[in-house]
Amino acid sequence: MNIAVGGFFHESNTFNPIVTTEQDFVIFEGDAIYSQGESYLLAKGIVDYFRDSKEYRIVPLNFARAVPNGEIELDFYLRLKARFFELLAAESSIDAFVLALHGSMRVKTLGSAESDLLKSIREKYPATPIFCGLDMHATITKTMLETAQGLTGFKTAPHLDAWDTGMQAAYMADKMLRGKAELHMAAEHIPCLIAGEKAETDHSPMRELMMLTMALEAEDDLCAASIFLGFPWADAAENGVNCVVVCNSNPDKAQAYARTLADAFRASLPEFSFSAPALQPHEAILLALQDTCRPVFISDSGDNPTAGSTGDNTSMIRLLNTLPELSHSSKRILMAGIFDPQACELCKSRMGEDITLQLGGVFDRQYCKPESLGGRPLRLVEGFGPFGSDLILFSSKHFDLIITSKHIGFTGVEIFKALELDYMNLDIIVVKLGYLTEDFKAISAKHYLALSPGCSDEVLDRLHYKHQEGLLRV
Repeated sequence: MNIAVGGFFHESNTFNPIVTTEQDFVIFEGDAIYSQGESYLLAKGIVDYFRDSKEYRIVPLNFARAVPNGEIELDFYLRLKARFFELLAAESSIDAFVLALHGSMRVKTLGSAESDLLKSIREKYPATPIFCGLDMHATITKTMLETAQGLTGFKTAPHLDAWDTGMQAAYMADKMLRGKAELHMAAEHIPCLIAGEKAETDHSPMRELMMLTMALEAEDDLCAASIFLGFPWADAAENGVNCVVVCNSNPDKAQAYARTLADAFRASLPEFSFSAPALQPHEAILLALQDTCRPVFISDSGDNPTAGSTGDNTSMIRLLNTLPELSHSSKRILMAGIFDPQACELCKSRMGEDITLQLGGVFDRQYCKPESLGGRPLRLVEGFGPFGSDLILFSSKHFDLIITSKHIGFTGVEIFKALELDYMNLDIIVVKLGYLTEDFKAISAKHYLALSPGCSDEVLDRLHYKHQEGLLRV
């Protein structure tokens, strides 16, 4: 039996004016999945499930993955989609689609990429089952529910189970194709928006809710139970929380279990809160200056690239550059960092020289403005990471700053190691992030969440939604 495997993975922030294009993606196709899978673990989990089976033949299509950013350029998405079907056209038959998708990928003027892709598959392959592994922050649409036989999502935030989720999506397909299951999917929608920073799975109430999904999945006739939180930084009419259950043979039981999850979620709404102290940005900095442990992390949460923000908001840089208390401090401070290709190029041409930069505020013009910063570019790393970003370590009077040429996330210590930073002896690390990744949790002595302004503002009521009236904002 032939299993078509492909996937497009992107979390699209509609408050970010950047249009995400082909140059922002890592794209590969066909047998490259066997060598590139580590960069796309959701897809790798699907492939690994079927890889050694004698009953199944994997038909790898195309794969595209990028750091969260603004909405996708329409022409680029249409080319991706056309190539997806072009690769399919070479196959005489497909017995199932098992796809690695995000669930909150949005295309300019088109809307949900997942809805569009699944609808097109269903039109061309009306009887072929479709299964999808999705991010926990997927926005589940009516079209996705109507076209797919099974949806399953991550159960950890930070996301540590992408590979496992791919395996689970593949398991559902396997069970159906072997004739061991007549699958039924049910969903319960909860009209609310909640930031991921209030829903980490190591903390209540999300920890207990995820335990409930796993307890339900232990039932013999249940294939998947998922809580999809939606994506609060996408102004989409179908946003919100969805509890989705895939059950064998019993549609009534699927609906009952979806309702059980939804009822538990509704009952837990008053308990959702930030896992770290959430403060105004200047308060977070002042508290960190008083701390005696190191390194103290401060999340510049309003400009979090891994939530699709621009990465060039200067509000925290402005504070670090101007707060009077910093002029009397001997603390070693790192700001990680800012996305500014022009500043990066200037630094590359003036390494080791004293220069003044006009930083940021190019893309995010609503929540900040460019900041003038004097200092010296000390180190350069070219082609860092899967997206090939140049990195500059820029030393100013009160703090060091990482400048990037590409829109990338600051998610681990590899970027510090590349710049040869003695990061364990830094006093304060301000990072464009929300909740800390496992990498940063492992080294953080203390963590503050700065409620900074920006395209990924944690204070959802400060954002200007146009399509989400009636949704509770937690």
